[in-house]
Amino acid sequence: MSFATWERVLLLLLIAGTLTLFVKDLTPKIRHILAGQPERVRTDRLGERIWRVIKEVIFQWRVVGGRPVAGLMHAVVFFGFIGFAFETTDHFLEPFHLPFMATVLGSYEPAFKVILAIVAVVVAIAIAGLAFRRFVLVNISPDPKSYSSGIVAAMIFLLMLTYIYGLQEQAALAKANWWVHSLLIIAFPPLILRSKHFHILMAPVDIFFRTHTLGEFLPLNLDMEALEDSEEEISLGLETMSDVPWKMRMDFLTCVECKRCTDQCPAASCGQELKPREFILAGRKMLGQEGSVIGSVISEMALGQCTSCGACENICPVGIEHLQLLLGAKRAQALSSGKGMVATDFLQTIEKYENPFAERQQVRKKLIEELGIPIYKKGETEYLLWLGCVWSYNQDARSSLEAMVRVLSAAGVSYGVLESESCSGHHSRRQGEELQFQTLAGQNIERFRENAVTKIVAPCPHCLHTFRREYPTLDGELAYETIHHSQLLIELVQQGKLPLAQSAANGKRLTFHDPCYLGRYEKVFEAPRDVIARTGFTIAELPRRRERSFCCGGGNAGFMSQKEEERRVDQERKEEIQRSGANVLVTACPECNMMLDATVDETKDLAELVADCLR
Repeated sequence: MSFATWERVLLLLLIAGTLTLFVKDLTPKIRHILAGQPERVRTDRLGERIWRVIKEVIFQWRVVGGRPVAGLMHAVVFFGFIGFAFETTDHFLEPFHLPFMATVLGSYEPAFKVILAIVAVVVAIAIAGLAFRRFVLVNISPDPKSYSSGIVAAMIFLLMLTYIYGLQEQAALAKANWWVHSLLIIAFPPLILRSKHFHILMAPVDIFFRTHTLGEFLPLNLDMEALEDSEEEISLGLETMSDVPWKMRMDFLTCVECKRCTDQCPAASCGQELKPREFILAGRKMLGQEGSVIGSVISEMALGQCTSCGACENICPVGIEHLQLLLGAKRAQALSSGKGMVATDFLQTIEKYENPFAERQQVRKKLIEELGIPIYKKGETEYLLWLGCVWSYNQDARSSLEAMVRVLSAAGVSYGVLESESCSGHHSRRQGEELQFQTLAGQNIERFRENAVTKIVAPCPHCLHTFRREYPTLDGELAYETIHHSQLLIELVQQGKLPLAQSAANGKRLTFHDPCYLGRYEKVFEAPRDVIARTGFTIAELPRRRERSFCCGGGNAGFMSQKEEERRVDQERKEEIQRSGANVLVTACPECNMMLDATVDETKDLAELVADCLR
């Protein structure tokens, strides 16, 4: 195909114009990001970060995993985008007689073009399917509609058609088709920056800088004397937009508006006000403006409905850290404004009793004596059994503790408990009360150090996560290992120290509830299931399980409060469990046990199920 000089000049002017407009629109977005404060190192463990980008961007792991059908169509379009990068380069060099693909691919160019033609057909079908899902199947697509995505879909579809048409050797409108194809590509860069498709550029960057684990919180510097002497501005959470760090600003701009976070949110599923996508998009609108985070980005009501289950952040395909915003706003409530708290009674009770049940330490001491639980001895005891608040002070949980004691004794495990425990501080931190959390953590860390504790068994996933992930951020010299009791139980069974009689089933139907902090946060899925299998049961799995498990509603101190909602999270989960037809529910979390008790005929902790099967 021959091109006149004026066509070459026009093409260069159009390319220069679209690039100029692209840079002009990109600059303020970059400024918004750079205006944010630094808050942590985000370039550590470089190999892991690079592999994450390869897995989640190149292989579309989260995109396909979250919604297999729509995700697969998206992956097809993405791979087409990568493949057509060669064709696009060759296309714009054609008027200047620079054969890019022929030079790079040599004799393989014809085969590549055949493959690309097939890809073009598949991409056209996929983008049509995505558009059909978004604008026709309105009951399952994000709402409100992003009509810019419709324009982009139409452009991609036309790009594929014009490419296929241009493969004809004697196309009647070959030159016109070439220019239509070119103009569609030239219009693309500015449109990307003016729509949700900005994620094409930002998602790889956002995913690279994401924290390594879910809900990876850093402690606030609460040394008030040092802060008062410092010339730096004191920040106690996300009080105003000026407190929003750069990564969170990037999150706001990267959001693809897919609504997966809201679809997974237990509060949103129950018709409550909290909708994760909405507060991320509200944050985007507030960039460059002044205002308080609570009120402008997220309401007090919505903030109070969060259970910290992590489902929103876990499902996000572009690396958005919803939990950082939620905790930051909570910290502003507790430490800056001092108002809007939904767990004030809980925090006051913890302050006075160091447990949420308002019980004296003598209650725990009496329980230990009655059950004959050994006290941990420095240098002699192998495992510290962490009782936690529920097992220590809730009488309804006594059967779970009795079962665990019986199992450990039967297996001949060297274990003991501390003479006194403070609450791990997990729920205090998630309510934004960082000072209370650090105080409780400091007391427990000192006990661990005094007793030279090296191995901790934590039946409570909330305590497990706090000991594993959060205490080390306060004291980098901690050198203990924390495991969940399900992990110890399966280890004992596999070692032959815990012989079980597989007679527990006896015609009963059992289901298992994955606790959020055991599964989604700590990735412990198989240990409890392996233990259950050893008792003779086959699990009737719930529809929402493993990483997609639905919260029991007990997070963020919810297990100690009666929320005034038309439909509570625990109600939703209970109905799902009842629909499974199970008459035995097994949990692996004392708080889940409290929230879901009496859902079916029997509700047991994993330790109780094992104790029932001891030979």
